[in-house]
Amino acid sequence: MAELDGFTRRLCCLAVLVVASVCAGCWSSAPPGRVAAYGEVKVAGALIPDGQIMFESIEDGIGGGVARVGAGGRFEIFLRPSTYRVGVVSVEGGLSPAGFAGIDAAKIRVPPKYAIPARSGIEIRVDAKNRRILLDLEP
Repeated sequence: MAELDGFTRRLCCLAVLVVASVCAGCWSSAPPGRVAAYGEVKVAGALIPDGQIMFESIEDGIGGGVARVGAGGRFEIFLRPSTYRVGVVSVEGGLSPAGFAGIDAAKIRVPPKYAIPARSGIEIRVDAKNRRILLDLEP
């Protein structure tokens, strides 16, 4: 196979970089009609190590979602612009199908009162200007 000359080699490298840049932008953008909301969850000022955060739309009941809360209490989710009721669950070892029943209280990181969005008392507006969500929950 013939060797590529310097110009052709540079042109090929440039083409690969352009394609990679375009593809990277596609994968990180929000789907049409949604915004990338992100934030962190704390309890009494301390970041939770893991859990789930749930969003239920108040306006029309459509377009909510669930996201994993990862290390450092951080999460990201794509949501439609709306006002949401928010619920958070974090239990060491995970939550069983029976819910909070029979779980040692020391393993519950986020109080159960925050588990159900409709009862948590947390309401948040998410849109293009309000994408960052910082929750510091009371114990």
